Amino acid sequence: MSLKVHLKLTVMAGAIGLLASPVSAQTAAAPADGDLPEVEVIQKKAPAAKKKAPPAAKAAPSPAQQPPMAAPAAAPDYPDQAPELANSPYGAAASGGAQVRAESGPLSPIDARQTLPDDLQNYVGAGTRVTSENLDEQRPLNNHDALVNVPGIMTVSDDGMGRHSGIGVRGSPMRRSRKVLVMEDGLPINFSPYLDASTHYTPPTERLESIEVMRGPIVNYGPLNNHGVVNFRNLSPFGANETVIKAGIGHTWDVNKDVNNFRHVHTRQNVGQAGVVVSYSGAEGAGSWDNEVLRYNDFYGAIGLKGTTQDFTISGGYFRQRDRYDEINFVPPEGVANGYAEFYRNGRNKLGTGGDDGGFEGSQRYANLSSYNADYWRIVGTHNFYIDDSTTLTTRGYYSDHERNRFYFNEEDGDDFFMRGRERQYRFYGVESRIEFADRPFLAGMRQDIQAGIRFERHEFTNCNTVGQANEKLDSGNSGRCDIFLNSDPDLPDNGDRSRRADMDANSFAAFVQTAIHVTPGLTVTPGVRFESYDIDRWTQPDRAEAPQQPGFSSSSTDEVLPMIAAAWEVMPRTTIYGGYHRGLTPQITRGPAFPLPDEIGDNFQVGVRSTAIRGFAFDLAYFHSDIENYQVKSPTTTGGGNNIYGTADEVEIDGFEVAARFDSKPWTGGPWNLFGEAVYTYADSVITKGFDGTDDVAGNRVPEVPRHFANLTVGVAYKRLWDASVSWTYRGGFYTDMANGELEWDDEEVEAGFVPDIWLLSARSNVYLTDNLSLFVSGTNLTNEFYLSDIDEGMKPGAARTVMGGFTYKF
Repeated sequence: MSLKVHLKLTVMAGAIGLLASPVSAQTAAAPADGDLPEVEVIQKKAPAAKKKAPPAAKAAPSPAQQPPMAAPAAAPDYPDQAPELANSPYGAAASGGAQVRAESGPLSPIDARQTLPDDLQNYVGAGTRVTSENLDEQRPLNNHDALVNVPGIMTVSDDGMGRHSGIGVRGSPMRRSRKVLVMEDGLPINFSPYLDASTHYTPPTERLESIEVMRGPIVNYGPLNNHGVVNFRNLSPFGANETVIKAGIGHTWDVNKDVNNFRHVHTRQNVGQAGVVVSYSGAEGAGSWDNEVLRYNDFYGAIGLKGTTQDFTISGGYFRQRDRYDEINFVPPEGVANGYAEFYRNGRNKLGTGGDDGGFEGSQRYANLSSYNADYWRIVGTHNFYIDDSTTLTTRGYYSDHERNRFYFNEEDGDDFFMRGRERQYRFYGVESRIEFADRPFLAGMRQDIQAGIRFERHEFTNCNTVGQANEKLDSGNSGRCDIFLNSDPDLPDNGDRSRRADMDANSFAAFVQTAIHVTPGLTVTPGVRFESYDIDRWTQPDRAEAPQQPGFSSSSTDEVLPMIAAAWEVMPRTTIYGGYHRGLTPQITRGPAFPLPDEIGDNFQVGVRSTAIRGFAFDLAYFHSDIENYQVKSPTTTGGGNNIYGTADEVEIDGFEVAARFDSKPWTGGPWNLFGEAVYTYADSVITKGFDGTDDVAGNRVPEVPRHFANLTVGVAYKRLWDASVSWTYRGGFYTDMANGELEWDDEEVEAGFVPDIWLLSARSNVYLTDNLSLFVSGTNLTNEFYLSDIDEGMKPGAARTVMGGFTYKF
């Protein structure tokens, strides 16, 4: 181990040791009397477990019974047995204290698989959970649809399943979710957060227990923590026994693959001190172009063992994706005065148009050769040790391997065609340990909950652009040759291009510490700090001067200290004001032309209020502001042409606000009927305050790939637990795709940039519960069958056509 790593460990161990003095969690706030409806901004609390008598002083009365500014709370009494939470990551008999804090504490639970407490009322940051009940009500066709009711979230889809991810948070560009830390059970599913944070995978919605969104302040997760964190949470083996079968069949308009289907089955069984989850999901569906076909098969499993003071879980899976899909999109022919009109005239037709005159790059009689192939393996082992009711140590080791290969038609020479491939393989593995010291004394009789953690990771990335010979089909079984120069082979066209390869790796060390100081029973202040250190090496195949990447070996080293301060104050029962600041880090994508580029460093602020105090009504409102330096932007003219080129804007400023509200009539009217409405709106003004696009000053222009407005409005009706139906209107504002904010620009090969107009989309869904075990559903998106521009990247891409899906869920 290097001296540098030894020093880092020594410093962090000393800091944690100083903070780990003797430790008490504040008593959770009590909800208002009566039954509260489940809403997006807060999950209904699970029933409290039977508690043992306190050893000394009584637990403090809840804020509903005493003024918020009363004396600090005494130590809470923890249960003899763990509460029966539906999907707890904790299983041991002595895990009661950790589970209580995971249910309603002010901090993220110490087990990193769960990023938000179940009850968010006293959480010190901005957070939202999409629960399994929400997913059942919404019947989303993909994870983008599942996120539209989350404030601060903006999504864009260029495929029908949302696998090729497009998630933005609080003004970050949506394309491929590159600036958002996207996780599954607390582990990144971005390809590599330190080398290339693109995201082309999210887990199947059918096997999710919940989706958790943290919007700051963030110190316990990173990097990619300037804007927010999205965590897809799987079923835990520590839960109720169940077997669930789901299946559906549907129709998509205006495409060749017009019949879609999905299928899912999982079982969770507990025998004695062991639990197991086994899950399979699969689907076939249409894309946005007429010839696209999307397919995946997913296998997931988890085994849990629990004792008195410890539990251990090993989980993982395999995801196989085989899409007829590429990123070569529509380009208006040269000389066309109105490229937008030509795009709308062409419609979804990809096979029947094209040719060298325009429409698409090259003849589209070869479009069906294009494919996207992914094989994703992952495994993680997590051990929880409950030292006592207030002290928990959690440790995990993990490994991830994601091979993603895309092949596409590249050129035509007489009767011959030539294909190219973009093969990328990402591996990362590491070990992480976190510890929680709850209910420790602080100054003047106050109490505090301390969390700290360290993590080591190794990331490896191979980027290989392959070429094929004349009439050679490239696919997952025949990927071409990475080391052949096109001009060096007489069988290949003399087009000045070549095959190339780059290898990158990163070694990273991260640590954090935060403490929730309970100033009063209603006021919690949480300071914290995160330390990120990583070294990157890159080797690019040396070749001709016109290669986009600089050849040879290069390296970089980064050390960043990222402070945080947050506060939450329950000013009245079930009404909390929250706010804070954190410094965030977004590493630069290493496959760009220039390396190293400076990392994005952001100062991020927020203030908000959330409430469930009024029966049947809940809301969450927040203002946010970010100042970010060295903001990486995908802007083709930044370095003089070519797509997939990254440059930086010197400074970016983001101002915005987000609001989510839900109303349910049943708590007011009683009876079997419930009328409900939900509204979510996000405004994000992301502006370049200093920067150049080539030689042009772009200060004052909008950041590419960021709409100013995103909204979702839902109205619905439900009758008992027998039937419900709702309809939604989703609005995605217009956005630019380059720093110059041009209307539409293209060269001889591909659309480089342009403006993507706004769009309203209509969706609806309905559920019928035939028995306690069997339910039927029907769901539809883009019901008015709008043909609209989804994005501009290597051409103009339409959004998905009208899709209707019907199916069933059977639980036993």
